[in-house]
Amino acid sequence: MDVSKDITVHNAPRKAEALMKRMWGKKGVFTCTIGSTLTSTIPGVSDAGDTPELTLYTPSADVELLVHGRTICMDGIPINPGGIPTPATVTMAALALSGMPFHIINGGVKVLPSIPYFDVGGECGRDIRTGDSVSNVHDCYERALIIGDMLARSHDFLVASESCAGGTTTALAVLRAMGLIEENLVSSSSPNNPKELKDSIVKQALETAGISFGDLRMDPLEAIRKVGDPMMPANVGLVVGAARRIPVILGGGTQMTAVLAAALKMDPSIEGNIMVGTTRWLVNDPNSDIVRIVKSIGDLPLAAINLDYRESPHDGLKAYERGYIKEGVGCGGSSIAAVLHSAGEVNCKTLLERIHSDYEKILEMI
Repeated sequence: MDVSKDITVHNAPRKAEALMKRMWGKKGVFTCTIGSTLTSTIPGVSDAGDTPELTLYTPSADVELLVHGRTICMDGIPINPGGIPTPATVTMAALALSGMPFHIINGGVKVLPSIPYFDVGGECGRDIRTGDSVSNVHDCYERALIIGDMLARSHDFLVASESCAGGTTTALAVLRAMGLIEENLVSSSSPNNPKELKDSIVKQALETAGISFGDLRMDPLEAIRKVGDPMMPANVGLVVGAARRIPVILGGGTQMTAVLAAALKMDPSIEGNIMVGTTRWLVNDPNSDIVRIVKSIGDLPLAAINLDYRESPHDGLKAYERGYIKEGVGCGGSSIAAVLHSAGEVNCKTLLERIHSDYEKILEMI
């Protein structure tokens, strides 16, 4: 197994290599859990949509793009201000080239997607400044636990990912409630990470909820209920349910670290079956630090796909190299999984070729 050109390991290299060997050439399955939080509509919090209001459409539009190759709930494709495309364009290529099956899980969205999906009974999340942001947390966790177990019975490894605008802000709140990071190390879909705004929102959320740093270190579901988002309980349950049987890649950026921390607290026995899979854009982001966040949780494998858009003919894709987007919709995890699932037949070169082809077709539809 030689993936050094395509995948770089950034933490716990021996554990990462051991896990990837177990997944090499084996049957993977990809999941994307969607969720909405009204936190994303606070001006300046999220660029995962051309306007704050459109961030509520982004999760469903992302997964419609994965399933249909086009969006139905909105015109065009999910974009950042300036026309930068969703990272779902990467995930589309990884899934198409690898042939991995995939499933969508609705953790709780404002706008329902026009596709089949698992529904765990969640609802759109409230603004975390209410201190009571997520409904049906325990029910969603338990139902997703069953989904994870079901998928693990028929696959060799699983990728758990997300699309939830505003999710780095909610992740920061949950990580602080669990006593893992005080410093604001979470990322942003913009190169101008609005750290002061996120800190202010999280401070207000924790105060309203009556939480001090670390108060809920032993009760992650309560932390999610008070200051998280509806993607979280669904993905925590999914990860725990699957990782009790098979390796799981948490595909995503800093917002998936809150899922990682919560899942390990819910069932510490899954630690040997867990790794984080992201992108070189996210790992190299000077305004966040996923490596430090993961290390604060434990000695856990963290790997990144080495996709590079510097020579891309498309300005929208080149923007990733300038700090836009960086991760989302499991683009890093799905790419790593595609390499492993195909035993190296899929690589960064073939991924780039497919991304360019898919992106050009999408541009023709706009």
